[in-house]
Amino acid sequence: MKYLILALLLLSACNPLRPEQLKVSSPPPHYAIEAATTSKQLSQLWWLDFNDPKLNQLQQKLFNNNLNLRQALYRLQQLDALQKISGAALWPQLGLSGSYSRNHAPGLIDDTTTTSKSLSLAASYEVDLWHRLSDKKTAATLRQQAGEKDVQALLLNLSGQLSEQYFLAIEQRAQLQLLQQQAKHSSHVLQTITDRYRAGLSTAGEVYQARQNLAAINARSPQYKTALAQAENGIAILLGQLPGTIEIDTIVLPTLTGDVSFGLPADLLLQRPDVAASLLQLEAADHELAAALAARLPAIQLSATLGKSISNLAAGDIEGTIWSLALGVTQPLIDGGRLRAESERQHAIRAEQLAAYQQTLLTAIQEVESALTAQVNSVELAKQLKLRLQINTDALQLTEDNYRYGLIDSDDLLQGQITQLEILTLQLNNQRQQLSNHITLARALGGNWMAAEINQQQKTLNQDGNK
Repeated sequence: MKYLILALLLLSACNPLRPEQLKVSSPPPHYAIEAATTSKQLSQLWWLDFNDPKLNQLQQKLFNNNLNLRQALYRLQQLDALQKISGAALWPQLGLSGSYSRNHAPGLIDDTTTTSKSLSLAASYEVDLWHRLSDKKTAATLRQQAGEKDVQALLLNLSGQLSEQYFLAIEQRAQLQLLQQQAKHSSHVLQTITDRYRAGLSTAGEVYQARQNLAAINARSPQYKTALAQAENGIAILLGQLPGTIEIDTIVLPTLTGDVSFGLPADLLLQRPDVAASLLQLEAADHELAAALAARLPAIQLSATLGKSISNLAAGDIEGTIWSLALGVTQPLIDGGRLRAESERQHAIRAEQLAAYQQTLLTAIQEVESALTAQVNSVELAKQLKLRLQINTDALQLTEDNYRYGLIDSDDLLQGQITQLEILTLQLNNQRQQLSNHITLARALGGNWMAAEINQQQKTLNQDGNK
């Protein structure tokens, strides 16, 4: 028997059913689009670059009160517990058992009454012959680490969503203020044309056109009011509050200067928590497959019992120590194909996780490429809009002077005002889009600030749970 045990232990280092080694994709050496770079670097807490105290306060409220984040933290606690459960299988199991019995039986002369009492410790241990148990534990540990990365990814996305909604709300208020200014100016123009019409210097068509312009400007307000309410309600939900409890009264969007310096895709993308989480899930699936394959090989169980037994008999008491040692070797033979099917299932899971990792990596590259492209184009658009605004402002001033002196009718004047409003509207929208691109790039960078924040929130949850 000892030779059998020795042979099995020697074989434990070379599982004949270990899965083949994984080959995973790597990020490309460079991006498809070349972005201008400077020495400017994002802060770890990237929203501080906007220099907006209100946004900073909202971010902290988000960390403390967001309900999706709280759910994720509780799921992380579950993963912690599962990791401990998996690790417990590597340790011997020890249990205490006791029994007490009293029996009475009739006899030919006298009845017989016996009492038996016992107390024992029972230990059991499975030898991790093919690393099945350690693979299970490693898989659980990797899932727990992937869970941490998932929470980090969630926190990063939530902070980005909050900033997006915040700047969207500011833009809508700025658009509404712009409409008010343009409506006021159009009202003056309408009054001027009406006065000229009464003096016989303008036509009724010009008056109607001026009224139509003013009505068109006023008709834009509802859509901005709706978008403002939606953005503010979105912020309220992110903060774990009821809709209608948040008001963003700022009307000035921050201005960013300079471009962000980026490293190579391999340096950047592998920092992203979603990419790291997907890779950890793939590694966990690899260990689960190894454990499933090992389950088809022989297993060794050790057990021992030590205790005390007392029996009170009519002829006298019997008292002594009871013990047992046992070695068990099991080899699955016929199970209806259950173990083979489980191995096939784990093979499929690992293949699925590999495809998921590749998709996550491609998505990460696509997001960065798109954000870089949008950043470059939005900067170019800002230049073109600035030039277009300057040209239209000069042209509009000339048109107003010519109209004032009666050299032209009001058609060019009214069209110039509409064009001016459109350019100013596009400028506000593009300025907010530039901030959105900056947020997207910050989310692509990842960083490590989320880990410290999550640790702080976990401490808070534990303190609340102990109250």
